[in-house]
Amino acid sequence: MTDDKLGNYTVQKPSFLRQLAMDSFAALPDGHPMTALMELDVTDPLERIEALRAEGVRVSLFAHVVRSIGVALSEHPKINVVMHGRKFLYFEDVDINIPVEVKTADGHFPLQLVVRRAQDKTASEVYAVIADAKAQHAATGSTGAEDRWARRLMGFARFIPRFLRIALIRLVIRNGKMVKQRSGTTLVTSVGKFASIPGFVTTFGPGPRGATFALGSVVDKPVVRDGEVVVRKILSFTAIFNHDVVDGGPAARFGTRLRELVESAEGLT
Repeated sequence: MTDDKLGNYTVQKPSFLRQLAMDSFAALPDGHPMTALMELDVTDPLERIEALRAEGVRVSLFAHVVRSIGVALSEHPKINVVMHGRKFLYFEDVDINIPVEVKTADGHFPLQLVVRRAQDKTASEVYAVIADAKAQHAATGSTGAEDRWARRLMGFARFIPRFLRIALIRLVIRNGKMVKQRSGTTLVTSVGKFASIPGFVTTFGPGPRGATFALGSVVDKPVVRDGEVVVRKILSFTAIFNHDVVDGGPAARFGTRLRELVESAEGLT
């Protein structure tokens, strides 16, 4: 279309997947997020990952961070919490929701994959879960059970008005047991393809969960080690806590433990 004041432009309705994502964000409960911007030194794990890959081991920094989050949450169960109406559900198992970008009829879109019992997996096992889900989607059009359930819900949602879709999503979100069963106890996302751009990324608030996480870029930065300035590879990492559920003290202790796990090469294989 052409307008004398606007020039050339196009008008396009959002795809149903995009509209459903917008509805899901609209359905999230109001909360009071507490955001922590962390810089994590990943020089050592990246060196170890490179060596393992040379040996044929399938592993990645993202899988290592996911595994580290799983372990840290299992050690700090007050963070591994989901709101259930006016009650809190604390879970022993850490089920991590990972948006996996795949090619759909509407273009590239992130579909959900839940890594169950992430605290008991190595980073290479987490990597295998993600790789298998992508291969399964290529073969069957689905990343797994959670994705199939979401697709059935979407099939029904197509035929109801937006206000009813939002009300339905809110019913699901208020049920902490269903949140855990269908989409995990926490969420971890990554900017992935923008890894060379310095900076942090923040995702939407944690919703009914105690915390969500986002990986930003990895860049070389000068830091002080043993009184000397050295260049290290630094990961920009964001943790968003639900302050209605999680206090600052437990969040800080969790962050300290998470740093220890991520900056080590522990649990890669």
